[in-house]
Amino acid sequence: MDVLFDDKEVDNVSLTVVYPADTASLEPTLFMPTVRQRLVNIYEPLVKVDGDFHMEPALALSWGLIDELTWEIYLRPDVIFHDGTSFEVNDVVASIDRAQSFELSMLKDITESIDEIAVIDDFTLRLKTKDPDPLLLQKLSQVLIVPFEYGNDPIDVPVGTGSYVFSDWEVNERMVLKRNQSYWGDVPKFEEINLITKVDKSERVMTFLDGEADLISFVPYDAVEAIHEKGFEIKSVPNLEVQFLLFNNSSQYLSDVEIRKAVSMSINPEKLAKDLGGGYVKPVNQYVSTGVFGYSSSVDLHDYNPVMAEMIAWENDLEGITLRFHLQKGLDVLGEHVRKSLAAIGINAVVSYLDADKFLESLLAGDADMYFFGFKSDLGDSIDFLKSIVYSEGDFNVIGYENPRVDYLIESALTELEAFRRSASLNEAMEIIVEEDYVGVPLIEYETVYATNQKIMIEPRLDGLIYFDELIIN
Repeated sequence: MDVLFDDKEVDNVSLTVVYPADTASLEPTLFMPTVRQRLVNIYEPLVKVDGDFHMEPALALSWGLIDELTWEIYLRPDVIFHDGTSFEVNDVVASIDRAQSFELSMLKDITESIDEIAVIDDFTLRLKTKDPDPLLLQKLSQVLIVPFEYGNDPIDVPVGTGSYVFSDWEVNERMVLKRNQSYWGDVPKFEEINLITKVDKSERVMTFLDGEADLISFVPYDAVEAIHEKGFEIKSVPNLEVQFLLFNNSSQYLSDVEIRKAVSMSINPEKLAKDLGGGYVKPVNQYVSTGVFGYSSSVDLHDYNPVMAEMIAWENDLEGITLRFHLQKGLDVLGEHVRKSLAAIGINAVVSYLDADKFLESLLAGDADMYFFGFKSDLGDSIDFLKSIVYSEGDFNVIGYENPRVDYLIESALTELEAFRRSASLNEAMEIIVEEDYVGVPLIEYETVYATNQKIMIEPRLDGLIYFDELIIN
């Protein structure tokens, strides 16, 4: 059951979380999971996504569109940074500028649509975008607000407005956060947070089982049963990264949609999921997860039909041909699955496991007929995948795919502000690339597994982040 908190009740409540990897930096413009996991409780953005990717206020109290290009944002008053300075509009302007121009920033693409920022008063600003941007709020949720005094200087000690204050950090060992006594919102639930790093998975599990941690993030799949048998609660959520095959449209054989269809029908994602991780690896039928905006409920389950695939191969005289399949090292189970699947319909697959740099070289050169990819929809929207991978002018359209109708739908979704029409465009684009053009084969998505002791409960978020004050204390 939920607990009501006041200062007296929570004075001595601490929390220990064990992670599989430390972060290499505390720079707030780095768009990396390990960085965000540490910083989202220290810093705050203007707006925040909830566990299901719905927008909610953070440092912005409210917002609205003045016209298709102009957003007016009203800031929360009486907010104090951890260093004691007051939060005002100049901090927002400086933070957006840092996201756009700081040398190490990984948010430059996310914030490039912001053209102008006009300060109306200490707590009101207007953002003007270059074109209508339906994802502006989602993008702003990734911009963590820092005091304007930092400018574009490196930040070694994070100073935010969040419910927890950075206290100490032993790299690759432990990070300590303390309750923000001046937090503008509800009293933070924990007096102290200890974030422990345990790279070795056995050591990570034993740390939890021995009672040295309250929550383990990224439970190894082979440890789930043992943890559950000890009476601990297990929760899981899709990690939003869908993994798939992509077909090279310049391939001698796979330039033909019928042959792409045959290869697709020969692959069994359900069996692959079982081979890779049992109940925590799921087969998928499209290139984004079910919680992502633009996921189409009209796309049928993957059509695994080796008999039909063999018939198409026979009709197109494919028996004995060779297809080159490139993927990164360490993916032997996947490589063997594809090789055996194609062999069953009379097609030879030469599978090459490459280092990351060699894999990228192969992609850019178009050396293979098929590639293995993974794509995570970080903003909770399918436009990221569509614009990057299948748009004819996409930055990562390495397969040479072009379809004027798909391009039109993507371009419409990039600037359409009305959610229903935008969803319709994204859905149709997904349906075309999966069920008509067979650009590849959607395969699997992994789930992130959490375990908690009797002290707390967790409801996992789709973005994979842990906000400590969303935990429920038993």
